Amino acid sequence: MNSLAKQNFTTLAEDGINSQIQIEQTASQVYLAAAAYFARDNVALPGLERFFREQAHENQESAQYLIDYQNTRGGRVEIKQIPEPNTEWTSAMNAIESSLSLEKDVNKASLNLTTLAIDQADPHFYHILKRHSLKHRVQSIEELAKAITQMQRAGGDGLGLYLVDQDIWKHGHFSVGRLGLGGED
Repeated sequence: MNSLAKQNFTTLAEDGINSQIQIEQTASQVYLAAAAYFARDNVALPGLERFFREQAHENQESAQYLIDYQNTRGGRVEIKQIPEPNTEWTSAMNAIESSLSLEKDVNKASLNLTTLAIDQADPHFYHILKRHSLKHRVQSIEELAKAITQMQRAGGDGLGLYLVDQDIWKHGHFSVGRLGLGGED
Protein backbone atom coordinates (compact mmCIF):
# COMPACT_ATOMS: atom_id res chain seq x y z
CA MET A 1 0.00 0.00 0.00
CA ASN A 2 1.43 3.36 -1.03
CA SER A 3 1.69 6.25 1.38
CA LEU A 4 -0.75 9.12 1.00
CA ALA A 5 2.13 11.55 1.67
CA LYS A 6 4.16 10.39 -1.33
CA GLN A 7 4.54 13.06 -4.03
CA ASN A 8 7.33 13.47 -6.60
CA PHE A 9 9.36 10.84 -4.75
CA THR A 10 10.62 8.04 -6.97
CA THR A 11 11.45 4.45 -6.17
CA LEU A 12 15.02 5.23 -7.25
CA ALA A 13 15.21 7.93 -4.57
CA GLU A 14 13.81 5.51 -1.97
CA ASP A 15 16.35 2.85 -2.93
CA GLY A 16 19.16 5.39 -2.83
CA ILE A 17 18.18 6.54 0.64
CA ASN A 18 17.93 2.95 1.88
CA SER A 19 21.44 2.28 0.54
CA GLN A 20 22.76 5.43 2.22
CA ILE A 21 21.13 4.38 5.51
CA GLN A 22 23.05 1.10 5.33
CA ILE A 23 26.30 2.92 4.53
CA GLU A 24 25.82 5.28 7.49
CA GLN A 25 25.02 2.39 9.82
CA THR A 26 28.05 0.45 8.59
CA ALA A 27 30.31 3.46 9.20
CA SER A 28 28.78 3.86 12.66
CA GLN A 29 29.59 0.23 13.50
CA VAL A 30 33.18 0.59 12.23
CA TYR A 31 33.66 3.66 14.42
CA LEU A 32 32.08 1.93 17.40
CA ALA A 33 34.51 -0.98 16.94
CA ALA A 34 37.41 1.48 16.74
CA ALA A 35 36.25 3.17 19.97
CA ALA A 36 36.15 -0.21 21.69
CA TYR A 37 39.63 -1.01 20.36
CA PHE A 38 41.12 2.22 21.74
CA ALA A 39 39.38 1.65 25.09
CA ARG A 40 41.14 -1.70 25.61
CA ASP A 41 43.64 -1.79 28.47
CA ASN A 42 46.49 -2.79 26.16
CA VAL A 43 45.80 0.15 23.79
CA ALA A 44 44.56 2.78 26.30
CA LEU A 45 44.09 5.87 24.13
CA PRO A 46 41.05 7.62 25.64
CA GLY A 47 41.17 10.57 23.26
CA LEU A 48 40.90 8.31 20.22
CA GLU A 49 38.23 6.27 21.98
CA ARG A 50 36.21 9.45 22.50
CA PHE A 51 36.78 10.65 18.95
CA PHE A 52 35.64 7.36 17.39
CA ARG A 53 32.67 7.05 19.76
CA GLU A 54 31.53 10.51 18.66
CA GLN A 55 32.03 9.58 15.00
CA ALA A 56 29.86 6.48 15.56
CA HIS A 57 27.16 8.63 17.11
CA GLU A 58 27.26 11.15 14.24
CA ASN A 59 26.86 8.42 11.63
CA GLN A 60 24.00 6.84 13.55
CA GLU A 61 22.33 10.26 13.72
CA SER A 62 22.77 10.61 9.95
CA ALA A 63 21.15 7.21 9.41
CA GLN A 64 18.23 8.21 11.65
CA TYR A 65 17.88 11.53 9.82
CA LEU A 66 17.55 9.64 6.52
CA ILE A 67 15.07 7.19 8.05
CA ASP A 68 12.94 10.10 9.26
CA TYR A 69 13.21 11.83 5.89
CA GLN A 70 12.22 8.67 4.01
CA ASN A 71 9.13 8.35 6.21
CA THR A 72 8.28 12.04 5.82
CA ARG A 73 8.30 11.71 2.04
CA GLY A 74 6.10 8.62 2.14
CA GLY A 75 8.87 6.17 1.25
CA ARG A 76 9.52 2.72 2.66
CA VAL A 77 12.50 2.26 4.94
CA GLU A 78 14.40 -0.99 4.49
CA ILE A 79 16.95 -1.73 7.19
CA LYS A 80 19.56 -3.99 5.66
CA GLN A 81 22.13 -6.25 7.27
CA ILE A 82 25.39 -4.55 8.21
CA PRO A 83 28.68 -6.36 7.64
CA GLU A 84 30.80 -7.15 10.69
CA PRO A 85 33.38 -4.39 11.21
CA ASN A 86 37.11 -4.77 11.66
CA THR A 87 38.05 -4.94 15.33
CA GLU A 88 41.85 -4.81 15.06
CA TRP A 89 44.15 -2.13 13.70
CA THR A 90 47.92 -2.24 13.43
CA SER A 91 48.33 1.26 14.89
CA ALA A 92 46.48 4.46 15.69
CA MET A 93 47.69 5.82 12.35
CA ASN A 94 46.24 2.78 10.58
CA ALA A 95 42.86 3.35 12.26
CA ILE A 96 42.81 7.02 11.27
CA GLU A 97 43.90 6.27 7.69
CA SER A 98 41.14 3.63 7.49
CA SER A 99 38.66 6.19 8.81
CA LEU A 100 39.70 8.71 6.18
CA SER A 101 39.12 6.11 3.47
CA LEU A 102 35.73 5.23 5.00
CA GLU A 103 34.69 8.91 5.15
CA LYS A 104 35.63 9.32 1.49
CA ASP A 105 33.49 6.28 0.62
CA VAL A 106 30.53 7.64 2.61
CA ASN A 107 31.01 11.05 0.97
CA LYS A 108 31.10 9.47 -2.50
CA ALA A 109 27.81 7.69 -1.75
CA SER A 110 26.33 11.00 -0.54
CA LEU A 111 27.48 12.72 -3.73
CA ASN A 112 25.92 9.93 -5.82
CA LEU A 113 22.68 10.35 -3.87
CA THR A 114 22.79 14.09 -4.55
CA THR A 115 23.23 13.43 -8.27
CA LEU A 116 20.23 11.10 -8.10
CA ALA A 117 18.14 13.85 -6.46
CA ILE A 118 19.09 16.23 -9.28
CA ASP A 119 18.42 13.61 -11.99
CA GLN A 120 15.00 12.84 -10.46
CA ALA A 121 14.11 16.57 -10.45
CA ASP A 122 13.48 16.48 -6.71
CA PRO A 123 14.59 19.87 -5.34
CA HIS A 124 13.46 19.12 -1.78
CA PHE A 125 15.54 15.94 -1.65
CA TYR A 126 18.52 17.82 -3.11
CA HIS A 127 18.18 20.62 -0.56
CA ILE A 128 17.99 18.19 2.36
CA LEU A 129 21.13 16.36 1.22
CA LYS A 130 23.06 19.55 0.56
CA ARG A 131 22.13 21.07 3.91
CA HIS A 132 22.55 17.98 6.06
CA SER A 133 25.10 15.63 4.61
CA LEU A 134 27.57 17.15 2.19
CA LYS A 135 29.08 19.91 4.33
CA HIS A 136 29.58 17.58 7.30
CA ARG A 137 31.32 14.96 5.14
CA VAL A 138 33.81 17.41 3.68
CA GLN A 139 34.62 18.70 7.16
CA SER A 140 35.16 15.15 8.45
CA ILE A 141 37.49 14.34 5.58
CA GLU A 142 39.49 17.51 6.25
CA GLU A 143 39.72 16.77 10.00
CA LEU A 144 40.96 13.22 9.40
CA ALA A 145 43.49 14.36 6.77
CA LYS A 146 44.84 16.95 9.22
CA ALA A 147 44.92 14.29 11.94
CA ILE A 148 47.16 12.12 9.79
CA THR A 149 49.50 15.05 9.22
CA GLN A 150 49.48 15.90 12.93
CA MET A 151 50.25 12.32 13.94
CA GLN A 152 53.06 12.08 11.39
CA ARG A 153 54.61 15.25 12.82
CA ALA A 154 54.25 13.89 16.35
CA GLY A 155 56.06 10.71 15.38
CA GLY A 156 52.94 8.56 15.09
CA ASP A 157 53.78 6.50 18.19
CA GLY A 158 55.18 6.77 21.71
CA LEU A 159 55.17 10.17 23.41
CA GLY A 160 53.95 11.95 20.27
CA LEU A 161 50.89 9.72 20.06
CA TYR A 162 50.26 10.19 23.77
CA LEU A 163 50.33 14.00 23.40
CA VAL A 164 47.99 13.89 20.39
CA ASP A 165 45.63 11.55 22.25
CA GLN A 166 45.59 13.85 25.30
CA ASP A 167 44.81 16.83 23.08
CA ILE A 168 41.92 14.91 21.47
CA TRP A 169 40.65 13.97 24.93
CA LYS A 170 40.79 17.58 26.06
CA HIS A 171 39.21 19.15 22.97
CA GLY A 172 37.06 16.32 21.61
CA HIS A 173 38.66 16.52 18.16
CA PHE A 174 42.01 16.76 16.43
CA SER A 175 43.41 20.25 16.92
CA VAL A 176 46.36 20.78 14.63
CA GLY A 177 48.84 23.34 15.88
CA ARG A 178 48.08 23.59 19.61
CA LEU A 179 50.83 21.19 20.65
CA GLY A 180 53.55 22.88 18.65
CA LEU A 181 53.50 19.88 16.35
CA GLY A 182 52.94 21.89 13.20
CA GLY A 183 50.20 23.92 11.63
CA GLU A 184 49.07 27.40 12.59
CA ASP A 185 48.87 28.55 16.23
